[in-house]
Amino acid sequence: MKISYKRKSIIKIKAIISKIVLFFLYRGFKAGYKLDTRIKKEIDSWQNGFSAVIETGEKNTKLCITKENGKLVRKKQINNADIVITFKSIDVAFLMFTGRLGVAKAYAEHRFTLKGEINQTMSLVRVIDLVEAYLFPKFITKNILKEVPKKEANMLRTYICVITNI
Repeated sequence: MKISYKRKSIIKIKAIISKIVLFFLYRGFKAGYKLDTRIKKEIDSWQNGFSAVIETGEKNTKLCITKENGKLVRKKQINNADIVITFKSIDVAFLMFTGRLGVAKAYAEHRFTLKGEINQTMSLVRVIDLVEAYLFPKFITKNILKEVPKKEANMLRTYICVITNI
């Protein structure tokens, strides 16, 4: 099947934006761990060596994290991750990463595949939901989350932590 130049360009742009969002999602995990007791509690419940991969299927558009010595570490590649979430297309990933599609709805519509234990995945999703509540403005989070969680930290402080990686 031949793909038009326009479609190739759109895919490339969506992949770049997805990489940027995954970069900030990882930083949001780290900031949330420091600023929100619920995120800290969830991540602390993960075993050392726990690993997760969120991928779009496009070349190198993924987030690979592992818990090492009580901290989340980003890796370039993880083989045999505990959880692997693979979006069926870059288009679906783009909708999720730009706050136009929530995890629950995407799961209900079978827009991604999941490999791993469901209880570990639910813990990861709870962390993602909380991080999204900090990273996205309320008018977006109310559309993608069933319930917008109360924030324990100021959004400005969170953004500063995310941007500076403190």
